[in-house]
Amino acid sequence: MKYPTNILMVIIMIFVFGCQPEAGEQITEKIIYEVGINNTDTKTDWWKNNLPGPARDNLVKWMMEGVKSGEIVACNEDGDPLSPEEAANIGRETVNMTFQRAEPPYDTFDTIVSSELDYRDITRIRFMEEWYYDTENKLISKKVTGMAPVIENYGPDGKLRGYEALFWVFDED
Repeated sequence: MKYPTNILMVIIMIFVFGCQPEAGEQITEKIIYEVGINNTDTKTDWWKNNLPGPARDNLVKWMMEGVKSGEIVACNEDGDPLSPEEAANIGRETVNMTFQRAEPPYDTFDTIVSSELDYRDITRIRFMEEWYYDTENKLISKKVTGMAPVIENYGPDGKLRGYEALFWVFDED
């Protein structure tokens, strides 16, 4: 027995499109928040605000080395790609500083100070996500669309000024 082409197409469409899970109603197109990945509080459980050492190290190393090698595209928060030179120099800083000698006649002298970020300085990951609510199953699902390694930013007085994202890595979809 042969099915008419239209009925067969309807059955195929129901099977293909009807069996795929739905994301649900979108709660937000973009939400950004940070997650601590390094717990420095020795009085609390190890798993709070923390990723286990090897997992944390692997994630940070993957992002940093991937961006510096060009395998991963580093972007600013707006999604504009950084130049290869900017990406290669993430976490590196060279400044010209003037110091005063500790002994008379207390002359001043200029020197170049170079510093490089240690991966252990990355204490948080900032996530950009889309959130959905499935009303039928009463479930919230999230899709990570971007993430950024974050460092603590201190002022000249040594006080924490806030947290700074080094770059963003976005989902290619």
